[in-house]
Amino acid sequence: MKKLFFIFAFYFSLFISHNSLSQWLPLNSGCAVNLNKIQFVNSQTGWAGGFQGLPTQYILIKTTNAGANWVSQIGNFPTGNRILSLCFADVNTGYIAGAEGVYKTTNGGNNYTTLPVVTMSCIDIFFINSLTGWVSTVTGISELYKTINGGANWTSQLFSSYSNSRYSYLRFVNSNTGWCVNDSIFKTTNGGMNWSRQVLPVIPFHSFLSVYAISPDTAWITGTEGIILSTVNGGTNWILKYLGNSYGVLSSYFLNSNTGYLTTNGSAIYKTTNNGTNWLLQLNDTSTILNSIYFTSKDTGYACGSGGKIYKTINGGTIGIRKINSGVPDRFYLFQNYPNPFNPSTNIKYQIIKNNVVTLKVYDLLSREIATLVNEFQKAGTYEVQFSINSIANNRLPSGVYFYKLKSGDFSETKIMLLIK
Repeated sequence: MKKLFFIFAFYFSLFISHNSLSQWLPLNSGCAVNLNKIQFVNSQTGWAGGFQGLPTQYILIKTTNAGANWVSQIGNFPTGNRILSLCFADVNTGYIAGAEGVYKTTNGGNNYTTLPVVTMSCIDIFFINSLTGWVSTVTGISELYKTINGGANWTSQLFSSYSNSRYSYLRFVNSNTGWCVNDSIFKTTNGGMNWSRQVLPVIPFHSFLSVYAISPDTAWITGTEGIILSTVNGGTNWILKYLGNSYGVLSSYFLNSNTGYLTTNGSAIYKTTNNGTNWLLQLNDTSTILNSIYFTSKDTGYACGSGGKIYKTINGGTIGIRKINSGVPDRFYLFQNYPNPFNPSTNIKYQIIKNNVVTLKVYDLLSREIATLVNEFQKAGTYEVQFSINSIANNRLPSGVYFYKLKSGDFSETKIMLLIK
């Protein structure tokens, strides 16, 4: 019994030590007001904004040193504005959208002016440069507006007489091609002169909550009930996936066609490296709803949410794959996962002696692939990867025996792990 207790204590201490090395670290935003949107224009300069009620409070903050310090700009606004979205074209020119209208700055936020025409409550805003942008609105009716002169004039592009059919969330990849979503997905290829409704798989009981696109062909839509839709052919076909839980996916950001991140109202950040086939849990702050995520490089990203919370990573949030020793080992080796048995997550360490493509996959007893944890070129060294059952899209794993297999060149090794719920 004493021996079993010692083994348990040893593995538990390793588990606690590993998870204390969070790769998403909290920043001091200087506020406790809910933050709805975060965006950076370069590696140093960014903004975050939001509001909350009872009592009503508004917030807009700016950083010029990569999040080390944040300065409030809310005093530079017209009195009383509930910020829902923001979009900055450069360090000087930016636009804020909210329940009271649209605001613009041309001096980095030292002051903001109210833009004309768009008087209805604004949901989202997106600009492709300092002059051309779109804003979605809803007050009883829903419209999408476009400007080509920095907000001096706006023209209506898309209209619905149903208030629950809001053209809410926007994303453009150039001056011609963009998407907007609500309960449906609409796409334009001529700057918004015409919009076509996309043909989708059957999705019961849903609303879309964000859209992200990196090219005219490649885009992702996320929504309630863990919905994730992706297209690689411009919307001709949409592939439906689920995060694996019922949380709403509030925001997404993709670095390329394979690697992306998302945030949920379940207080989590997830990462994929295979276009959403698998999602690895990176952060789970149960006290925070994470509303928005933004990356300034492949490694540096920010996420914001309720209570004024802002998190930052400088290594891509890699709890999934972490190099823990750069020294060249004397042999290939796949370690036993810890903790084992596990629920809901466990850590797998391995060492490789040659630079090569490495794969680490999880299988069930029928040899069906459950997850790909590693599939990339790696240099010789010792690595550690986290596997969480919460990261398995559309697949709640039952208790039982699973296998994990490491391959690197001619080397291959398999070990057993046990999930107990």
